[in-house]
Amino acid sequence: MAQNNLTSKSENYEDMLIYIAELYYLKGLSQQQIADLTHQSRTNISRLLKICVEKGIVEFRIKKPTGKRVYTASQLEQTFNLKKAIVVPNGGTDEQLKRRVAIEAGEYLRSILKDDILIGINWGSTVYEIVKNFSVNHKYNIDVIQLLGGVNSKLRDADGQHILQSFASNFNGSGYILNAPFIVKNKEIKELLMDEPPIKDHFEKMTKIDIAILGIGNHTPQSSIYNSGYLTDEEMEMLKNDNAVTDICGYGIDIDGNPVETVTTNRIIGINLDTLKTIPIRMGCSSGINKTQAVLGALRGGYINVLVIDEETANAVMIEAINGK
Repeated sequence: MAQNNLTSKSENYEDMLIYIAELYYLKGLSQQQIADLTHQSRTNISRLLKICVEKGIVEFRIKKPTGKRVYTASQLEQTFNLKKAIVVPNGGTDEQLKRRVAIEAGEYLRSILKDDILIGINWGSTVYEIVKNFSVNHKYNIDVIQLLGGVNSKLRDADGQHILQSFASNFNGSGYILNAPFIVKNKEIKELLMDEPPIKDHFEKMTKIDIAILGIGNHTPQSSIYNSGYLTDEEMEMLKNDNAVTDICGYGIDIDGNPVETVTTNRIIGINLDTLKTIPIRMGCSSGINKTQAVLGALRGGYINVLVIDEETANAVMIEAINGK
């Protein structure tokens, strides 16, 4: 009888392992979501997933990047003097592609983490995906600082404070919140805010950032800057008519990488472009062929030196660069 009970328990245990593995690897649930679903701790779910690998319930096969993608990444690195370019295969929906780019960005980020560094983080839909899919096995002593204001947004991917707090929870360190809106009403209000001691201290700390995590925005109705609620309909129409093909931390950039004066330029509460360029690692992430010119402008301006991008857009960027567009 004891043997039968033991067998039954063993079978139940293996069934549970298979169930957890399916939720995590096939259905894409996070460890915390599985923990909530199964009434266990996230730590225990992590342990059980490792057991799944050890028992051979889960097997990994790494498919090396095709020569074509490796070549495209190398072209991007040489053409734009990048530290690293990562080209992600296309396929699936726009959201699935964005998630793959975000996961690859997280993988690269994990490979360069070390104790006692400061990471600056922007907001936007791609940055939000990076944070949502990011986790670490080792709790580094790392501080995180908000690059761009953002409070009370109607979109979670435009809520700078939420994104910072979620990302900072991966580390043993401090999270430095920028207690200010993304865009204020006028230049005078910005100057008053920037003169406040806590804001001044925050911007001084930004000069010590080691790694910046950036989205590459564009001025379309689908972009976070449009849907965040920070701009009026009239201001959004004005942005459509300027020469900016992208925005980096809210600042308009043209196809040649030059800053463009827009209706928001003197009202943004966020890191300035000169300070941004002093950061040793500036990782920009983007997906979707509609971002081709946005990526090209960001690269030509030198605002990013690590690029994570999908294959179709990477090829389009190289074609436009070669043709001098």
